[in-house]
Amino acid sequence: MKEMIERMSGTDSSEGTSAPDSPIELADSSIEEAVKKYPLMVVDCWAAWCGPCKMIAPVVEQLAKKYAGKIVFGKLDVDRNQQSAMKYQIMSIPALLVFKGGKHVDTIIGYMPAAALEQRLMKYL
Repeated sequence: MKEMIERMSGTDSSEGTSAPDSPIELADSSIEEAVKKYPLMVVDCWAAWCGPCKMIAPVVEQLAKKYAGKIVFGKLDVDRNQQSAMKYQIMSIPALLVFKGGKHVDTIIGYMPAAALEQRLMKYL
């Protein structure tokens, strides 16, 4: 499991922990370990059929690059990971789950432009 998460996040045990600069794919089996591993993580909960999810994906990519080393972004397909969707009570997508210090501290629902999302996340840095 540890090796899989390291491969997904672009880290290697021999290199130490480095923060990825693009969203990492998460699953029911890996989300808990990932949110504990990174001090500040934003998980984009999405589905392939969701139009607004496709709109926010490039925003998440852009912010992942801009805030590499400060905020780690992840992606969770709620159709394939229903256990996590139920646990975090995802009723609408896109939903961005904000985790700080391994704890779920905020949920941001719906599409928003990069500047608005960035402003919303600043209070967690």
